Amino acid sequence: MSMLAQRIALLAERLGVPLPRVAGQTRLGLAGTLRVRSAIPITCSPKVAEQIPSLSPYVDLESVLADFNRADVWAWIQTKDAEGRFRAPDINKPLPDALAQCSEGKLATEDFWVMLAAARLTLVCQLARDGHSLRVFMIWETKYPPSPTASMLVANFVPGSSAGFDLHGFCTMVAAQARLRVGVKSREVEREAGADRDFITGVRRYLEALRNHANATTPRIAYEVVERSPIRLRPADEGPWPRAFTRAGTQLAVPTMNGRERRLFVFDVSDDEVLTMDGDDPRGELVAQGELKVQPGTDSLQRMREALDMIAMSTDDAHARLLSALTRPEDLAPLAPMAISADGDQSARQQQAKALALNTPDIALIHGPPGTGKTTVICSIVEELVKRGQRVLLVAPTHVALDNVLERVGDRSGVTAIRLGSADNVEAQAHRFLLQSRSRDLTERLAGDLRSATQAAPADDRVAEVQREWAARIANDEEAGALLLLNANLVCATPIGIAMAREFRSAEVLFDVMILDEASKATLTDFLVPAARARKWILVGDHRQLPPYVDNGELEAVISERFKRTDVGEPDSAWLGDLSTRLRQHFDNRMHPDAQRRDAAWRDLVNTLTRPFLQDRAVIEELVALGADSDKWRDRQRTAARTDDHETSGIKDAKTQALRLGAELVELQSLALPSVFERLTRLPESRSVRLNFQHRMKPELAEFSSEMVYGRDYPSAPATAQLGLEIPSLEAPSIWIDTAYTPPARRYEYPRDTNWSGGAYVNKLEVEIAVELVEACAAWAVQSWRGDLRAGGRGPDATFEIGVTSFYLKQAIALRDAIFERLAAGSDPWRRQWTSRAANGAPIDIHVSIVDRFQGREKDLIVLCTTRSNPKGRRGHVDNLNRLNVAVTRARHKRIVIGDSTTLAGQGKRPREAGDLLVHLYETSERKQKWGRAMGGQA
Repeated sequence: MSMLAQRIALLAERLGVPLPRVAGQTRLGLAGTLRVRSAIPITCSPKVAEQIPSLSPYVDLESVLADFNRADVWAWIQTKDAEGRFRAPDINKPLPDALAQCSEGKLATEDFWVMLAAARLTLVCQLARDGHSLRVFMIWETKYPPSPTASMLVANFVPGSSAGFDLHGFCTMVAAQARLRVGVKSREVEREAGADRDFITGVRRYLEALRNHANATTPRIAYEVVERSPIRLRPADEGPWPRAFTRAGTQLAVPTMNGRERRLFVFDVSDDEVLTMDGDDPRGELVAQGELKVQPGTDSLQRMREALDMIAMSTDDAHARLLSALTRPEDLAPLAPMAISADGDQSARQQQAKALALNTPDIALIHGPPGTGKTTVICSIVEELVKRGQRVLLVAPTHVALDNVLERVGDRSGVTAIRLGSADNVEAQAHRFLLQSRSRDLTERLAGDLRSATQAAPADDRVAEVQREWAARIANDEEAGALLLLNANLVCATPIGIAMAREFRSAEVLFDVMILDEASKATLTDFLVPAARARKWILVGDHRQLPPYVDNGELEAVISERFKRTDVGEPDSAWLGDLSTRLRQHFDNRMHPDAQRRDAAWRDLVNTLTRPFLQDRAVIEELVALGADSDKWRDRQRTAARTDDHETSGIKDAKTQALRLGAELVELQSLALPSVFERLTRLPESRSVRLNFQHRMKPELAEFSSEMVYGRDYPSAPATAQLGLEIPSLEAPSIWIDTAYTPPARRYEYPRDTNWSGGAYVNKLEVEIAVELVEACAAWAVQSWRGDLRAGGRGPDATFEIGVTSFYLKQAIALRDAIFERLAAGSDPWRRQWTSRAANGAPIDIHVSIVDRFQGREKDLIVLCTTRSNPKGRRGHVDNLNRLNVAVTRARHKRIVIGDSTTLAGQGKRPREAGDLLVHLYETSERKQKWGRAMGGQA
């Protein structure tokens, strides 16, 4: 209900109708109601006082007001018409001047009446001459419904006067609501309120489908025990856990050595997909490798639902604006230009971003392409907000993003920082900020102070005795965490960390500002729970990098529920899997620069969607032409049955079913797959700033993304020209080692089926080349790496960091196994140190993983295995714009791509388009046709 009231208020603002939200003790409430915090003072004329006893059962003003305090009361303003008579304004006629003046607080007492109507009586009032009460000068029995311009009051009435009550503010609010009803078109209000309801209903249905899926299934997955204190698990196939396994409140049934099961709750999940459980296994009772079952918890889904309702039903103007931004971002009011002072072009956008974040009244976006200093901007925003006495909630889907900010800003003057999460997933330098560490330090300090204070007190001192008892108990006081959260001005957590922290839930802390870092990896539902705790939102991310991970099983479950709404029956499981894949492929290609690629992905989705319903190509082509716009699908569904007279009833029914499911599918895609950041990119231009100068990589490495992704608005800071590594035979910053000159039997990928579309790809030749590259680069570092000596660099003691990455998990595992067998054992499944140290004495760090896990990280040198090599020219994930953008922007000094140019940059005898992504990457790299022993050359 409050959603409608706030929607009316925001619409009135856009239409230029002045509408106060608060005036004195009166504020806008639910669905157009007015909430009055203090009792409204009422007096009456002697004539009315004499009249009251004749209105049975009333005896005096107090009895009348007592009845009003028990009943629904409506208030409206009546003003003089052209003939001098007082009337309520007609909502179909122009606004009376007197009402307009009244709604703007320009009150002329003799020109308006305040009408108060309950079920039995109506009071006609004016402002008393002293301005301290509403004076009743007429009273009659209520015979007619209240005016269409009336507002319901949530208020109490008391007899007498009160100089402390703002009667002018009260009258202004009543008149403003009447003016709104005259000045704003109700259909427009209803349309926007309807959009809100559709959005909220869509999210609720999505969460409900996830809950039903969780309750109806008991997923199983193979696992390995990583640690036993606390218990930490990773999936045996090294892939990501299904989402059901990583939600707060999820319970896992892990087999034990005696043939039973132990039930454990998920506490946290690392960036590398390691689950930290809420428990220990000191005696080694859990089976080290096996299959576990999940009892998906619905607690986090319920919290998302509660957060959605909190935002939708709140009377807080901030939450109303957030809801408006989520449903219709382009309609949020533009912001006035802000003057900034910057030291040159390099810092101009950073200063603009900081100014926007500090001055936006509600929500703003900061686009942060790779290496453009978004962490620096976040730190400066946090520091300034803290100086203003505000509390900040910093949220990110990855732990590394939180720790990068904490490392820089956590110890700055005035900042009291708390980090939520498992110590195993938090960088060592951030451990001191963990809630459990802060709580322990606080309770130990308090207990020590109490012991010191009571040490010299006599044994029979009762006060000292109580203090000693408290000192003994305080170290185990669980309330310390909640107290710290209430007093910290910077709280950092992942979405699951917020959902799991007991102190966070019980304290019900509220923040002035929420900053969501890596917002391009957070779904709308990830955003809801922390967002409901704040009154202002700053989202920092880059929707041109990887979107959030969404589990295919859950996607199929939601599609299945939507399919059942067509009344066709149970969906075929193979078709469901195919449809969810096509839905994701269409989403993945939404930003591809090749229009033919985008169109083909959409056509494939529609063809798959219509398979159970339609075979008529003309009808299918009509649906393809609708595009990915759910409103168009719904409009066509409404008109199909009554307008398509040339079609048979069977085709009409099938077409209607396809249209209905198509609309549902497009809505599902827009809800489940994009990040909340991408959803909000339609905000007015004045509400977003895109950082542009990149400070991470050598300019030649940034050229690809500048040209193909960021429209040439991605210049390199001058200092990046200092970057580069003079590795013999690998001198150029951007290199492509081309396997096309190796025989097909050696270079082609596995599996090698007739369609070259097996899925889990491995390329053995690329693994051999990557091993040689790591050996050559590590050997160079042992002789020549002197640290990061550039201005603003990491210093002479910097570790030399090599990253080896692939677009496919099986290839990443093969790379890891081949590289790590040459290195000493270690506890991290994806990182090892070279056997020798670099020339500066620092370690040489080798990090192997898939591209998806490298977002947010940077390395001195990146080896990128493309994996795909086949006679069909199939490129798969390699040709995904977002994933490729992440892959090519991780290196500071050097990027080495290993790939088959005939597959990736060519297509048999037919050349690819000139603007093709991989063609451009190939042509802008130094190409090596033969390098290393694996290719018959020399390393």
